[in-house]
Amino acid sequence: MKFSLTQECQTMTRDYYNRYWQMMREVELADQLGWDSYSLSEQHFTPREYTTSAPEIFLAAAAMRTKRIRLRHGIVLLIKNINHPLKVAERIAMLDIMSNGRVDFGTGRGNKLGTFRAFEVPLNETRHQWEEQLDMIPKMWMEDIFSWESKDYKIPPTSVNPKPVQKPHPPIWTAATSPDVYELAGQKGIGAFCFDFAPPEVTSRHIDIYRRAVKHAKPVGGCVNDKAAMLTLGFCAETTEYAKSLAKGPILEFSTEAIRIYEELAATKEKSYQYMGEQVAPAKSGIDFDALCDSATVVVGDPDTCIKKLKLYQQAGADEIIIRMDGMPHEKIMDSIRLFAEYVIPEFRNGN
Repeated sequence: MKFSLTQECQTMTRDYYNRYWQMMREVELADQLGWDSYSLSEQHFTPREYTTSAPEIFLAAAAMRTKRIRLRHGIVLLIKNINHPLKVAERIAMLDIMSNGRVDFGTGRGNKLGTFRAFEVPLNETRHQWEEQLDMIPKMWMEDIFSWESKDYKIPPTSVNPKPVQKPHPPIWTAATSPDVYELAGQKGIGAFCFDFAPPEVTSRHIDIYRRAVKHAKPVGGCVNDKAAMLTLGFCAETTEYAKSLAKGPILEFSTEAIRIYEELAATKEKSYQYMGEQVAPAKSGIDFDALCDSATVVVGDPDTCIKKLKLYQQAGADEIIIRMDGMPHEKIMDSIRLFAEYVIPEFRNGN
C-alpha cells in the first residue's frame, strides 16, 4: 500500500508566507524518507484559514527540491471559468517535464459555493464541465493536432505542446464523494480519490462500486488507472494522548469548515449537490473528536495506534492512503512525517 502526504496551507494566523515555506521543508523530508507522493488541492478565496490558490507554482518549486516523490494535483478544478482545458494540458505537461515524469493529474469540479460565485460558474454546469474537460485533455496529450466543437468550446485544429514525459500521459484521478461519481470514475478508467471523510467501512462500499465499474472501463485516456486512494486526516506522535492534544484543534477546524461548505452547497437545491446535505446531517449536532478517532475516520495516535487504524483502510480496499497533515506546529509535523516513515509505513509495504 502506498502513502501520500497532502496539505492545504492551513494556518489560523493566515501567515501564508511562512506556512508555504514550512510545507516545502515538509515535502523535502517526505521525499527523503520514502513517502510515495505529495499533493495539493486547488483552493480559492474561502476559507481564509487555508489556501492553495496556485498549486502548480508550489509543485514546480517542489519538483526542483525533491528527487523521487510523486507530485500530485489533488485536484485541478476542471471548470471553464477557472481553468481552460488548453491551459491545464499545457501546465500539467510542462510540470511533468520539469519533475522528470513525477506528476499525477487529479481532477474534480470543486465544492465551494464562494468560489463558484466569484468565478461566475453556473452550479448546474459543474458536472458537465468536469466531464467534458476530462474527455478533452488526454486527447490533447496524445494527438499531434487537437480540435473540439461543442456548445462550450470551439477549438480549431491546434498543436498542444509540450507533451508530457509520461506516456501516454500522467495518471488521471478524480475526487469522489458520492456513489455516482465512484461509478463514473470506474467507467472512465480513472483512479478514485476517496474523499468521503467517513469511517473506512463506509468508503469500502463506495470502493466496491468503483471496482465493479472499472472492470468494464472505457478509458478517457490512453490507459486505465484502477487505483483507489483513501483520504484521512492524520497525525503521529510518541504517545496517543500527545498526538490528540496537537491534532484536535486543526482537525476540528477543518471538519467544521467542511460541514459548512457542504451545507452551503446543499442549500442551493442544485440536484447534483444534494447528497452533501445527507452526508453532513449526522454531524449537525456537533463534531466529536474522540468519536472520529474511535471510528478511524481520522488516524491520530502513536505509531501502533496509527497502524491499527490504517489496517482498517487496507481491509476496506485502499491501494493508497492519503494523509492530510496540516495546521499542527511545523516541527511536530516534521516529527510525524518521520514517525510514519520509520514505524508505520513499513508495516504496509511488501504485502504486509
